[in-house]
Amino acid sequence: MVRWLFDQVTWDGQALRVPAKTESGQVVCKVPRNTIHMLRLYSDAIGREIHVDRQRIAEKLAPFLAAKLLQSTNVEAVELFPWEVRD
Repeated sequence: MVRWLFDQVTWDGQALRVPAKTESGQVVCKVPRNTIHMLRLYSDAIGREIHVDRQRIAEKLAPFLAAKLLQSTNVEAVELFPWEVRD
């Protein structure tokens, strides 16, 4: 089970950091800009747009992040790659 902390999503100009709580503890999911660009709505988004919509982007990517977390047990961080996203 994953509990997303969407209110704590951050953007550092290069990647979103999406924190979540899992049964094995807290995990931070890193989503690089090129992965965000795989979403049609954000395919050419600039940093300011990503910053403003960071929570919405994280919500759209949540199913892909959850699938990644299911494959990675007992980790503190995961990274979502572009080829792992379908939109």
